[in-house]
Parts: sequence; structure tokens; C-alpha cells
Amino acid sequence: MRDGAEVSPPINWNEVITWADELDEEFRSTFPFEESEPLYTNIPEDIIISSNAEHHGFTNSNCHICAPGSSFRSGTFDAVNRHKLQSHGFAVGYGKSWQEGFAAMIDALDYPNGGGVMLNHPTWFTQFSDEVVFEMLDFDDRVLGIEIYNDYSATRDWFQNPNYVAPDEPEQGFSLNLWNRILGTGRRCWASCVPDHSVCKGKDWNGRNVLLIPTFTEEECLRAYRAGNFYGCLKDNGLTIEKFEASATQITVTTSREATIRFISDRGELKSVSGLEATVDIPLNDGKPDLTFVRVELADDSGERVFMQPVMFGN
Repeated sequence: MRDGAEVSPPINWNEVITWADELDEEFRSTFPFEESEPLYTNIPEDIIISSNAEHHGFTNSNCHICAPGSSFRSGTFDAVNRHKLQSHGFAVGYGKSWQEGFAAMIDALDYPNGGGVMLNHPTWFTQFSDEVVFEMLDFDDRVLGIEIYNDYSATRDWFQNPNYVAPDEPEQGFSLNLWNRILGTGRRCWASCVPDHSVCKGKDWNGRNVLLIPTFTEEECLRAYRAGNFYGCLKDNGLTIEKFEASATQITVTTSREATIRFISDRGELKSVSGLEATVDIPLNDGKPDLTFVRVELADDSGERVFMQPVMFGN
């Protein structure tokens, strides 16, 4: 977007930037741009690369939004105005409403039955209200869910305030209480865990999604995101669920190694057991489940935590 009008790709930035004399020497000396070799060359053959971007700069929200499996592009390369694009009318990010952005992301999905929209770090950066999250999740069935863990949010001091604590989220980097409130309304909301900028630090980053797929293809991976056939974890170091059974009266979980198994619902924690297996009875009222959701968390001595997608029982 420039001066309120959409600029369609391809864009030749050497022709657009006619103000090179305004740039600091560091950036003026490298202009005009020259095409280089690909930045990433040592890519393993068994890596799947899929369309995605983090979209921001909406006119009616400071949200950050990812759209796995969508070829939609927004914003520019100059987010911090080093090349003075903002000074010459270019929007910092998308430059339209989040509703228009969501529609564009969904319209550009590469597979009709896979991928979708995810709400990033909803409590630690964007600081959504519950009502805004509900509105975004209700926008379309292909708005999939939220980040419940963001490692970058867990390691940096937000807004240069080391004492900053997100509302009602006692663990920095997590948005578990928000997730519980969303699920308590009966809304479907898949949960993801991500490392974000922490991967730049060269550390053993936390935050991963493990996809449960029949074959290792891009389409199956994106179908898993759409259907919720994945779980979030911190490390993916071998703690997994070997068996999972759910009915209207019971949920049973068997794990690959000893862990604390927690059953969490809109009624609070139903049960916490340490071991290899646990079963929880679903509270009933007149023979029907008397709660809205149950989800399972695992934790062990290695620091691993696993977050299963919820079982929804309805209101």
C-alpha cells in the first residue's frame, strides 16, 4: 500500500526509490540493489518448504498474523524505515483492515483443504482482548487458532520492562489461560507452539508443532494444520502420547515415558497423575457431559511439555 492505494507485484525497488540521497551512508552505499545468489543454500533434500508470512501493520489492529499455506504477500522489506519507504507513503505492513487481510490470506491458500490463519502471540505482544480473539476466530472456519507458546516472548523483556506480566498469564511466553477461555465458549481453537526469533540466537530453541500425517508431503502437512491433527510442545525430545481414547464418559492417555498427565477443562483441572497412563471420568448431568472441553498436558523432568488439541463436548 502506498498513499492508500494498492501496489501490485512485481515491484522494482530500484525504480521506486528515487530518494537515495536521503538514506544514511550505510544504506546509500548499497543502492541500487543487485540481485544476489539465494541466501539459504544448504537446504536438506527432505525439507518441505511451504508458503507463509507474518502479516502486520493492519489499520484497525496491531495484531501479528501467520497464514501457513497461503501465498498472500503484504508489507515491504523496510519495516524499520531504513530505506525511507514509510517517509514516502508506503504502509509499514499491510495497510488495510485485518478483515480484508484475513480474506486475502484465505483467498490465496495454495490448497483448498489445507492451511489457514493463526493468531500470533496474542497476550505477549498483541495483547488481544477476548472479544477481539472471538471475533477473529468467528471470521471464517479457516481461522485455525492461536499461539499458546512463543519462545521469543518467553525470553525477551517486553517493552523494556523486565517485570511485565500479561494479564492472567502467570507463565511468560504462554497464553494458556486465554486458550482455556476460548475453548470454554465452545469455539474450536487449535493451539500452536513456536520459537519465533529465538532461533536466531543459535540455541536449542523451544516451541515446535508435531504434525500427525500419513505421508510426508506439503499438502498433508497443511491438511493436518487445518484439521488439528498436530500437537504443540517445547522440545520434541521423545515424550509423546502412545494411546489416546476419548468418549462421552472417559478419556484415557498412555505416554511414551513417565510424565505428569494433566486433564484440564472449563471446570479447571479435573485430574493430575504421574506415570505412564491416566484415565479421567467426564462429569455427567442427566447422562450427558457436564462441561465444554477437556484438554491434556504432559510434562516431564527433561523440561518437555506437550499440549494436545482439545476434546470438545459442547455447551
